[in-house]
Amino acid sequence: MEFQTSQGNFEQVVQIAKGFYARKDRAHDLDHALRVREWGKKLALAEGADVTVIELAALLHDIGRSGAVEKTHAQSSAGLAVNILHKAGYPENVILRVKEAIIAHSREEGYEPKTLEAKILYDADKLDFVGTIGLGRLFTLGGVQGWPLVGENSCESFYQEKIRSYHEHLFTKSALNYFKPLFSYMEEFWHKLHGEMI
Repeated sequence: MEFQTSQGNFEQVVQIAKGFYARKDRAHDLDHALRVREWGKKLALAEGADVTVIELAALLHDIGRSGAVEKTHAQSSAGLAVNILHKAGYPENVILRVKEAIIAHSREEGYEPKTLEAKILYDADKLDFVGTIGLGRLFTLGGVQGWPLVGENSCESFYQEKIRSYHEHLFTKSALNYFKPLFSYMEEFWHKLHGEMI
């Protein structure tokens, strides 16, 4: 018999996730997870992926970020997600696909997204780090890390070394189409910033 996801199942997962995200830095909080969920839904509809798996994976992908017990935050998040989804009554096939997507969402420890849902979660997570939201998250993260605005080990260097190369690794055409104008906005921002600096 096919499992029918109810709003009650999902809301139960949201309530549990809230507790985990309350301990995270504001660049990786529940609001981030919910935005990744919205990006994921858009990409899933465009690419023909399983929306249920995407929504759950997006919601839970960063819950293990602080206090990680595994080698990576993605592995910790995946382990926690399995327990949460079992308690919420999701079937094993959904849980395993969510786990696989979460483990591969940051490509740490050699994990690469292989399923369509894993690729979409990866792309959706990167889309939340470009555009105006991306800049807000970058400066929030910079504040937590104590980074200066520009220079060595700064917000700008993180942008140059990480975010600027995201488009080279996006897996779906839909994500790339969304990414381009958001990325152009960030490029223009840094150009203007240097023009204003004394």
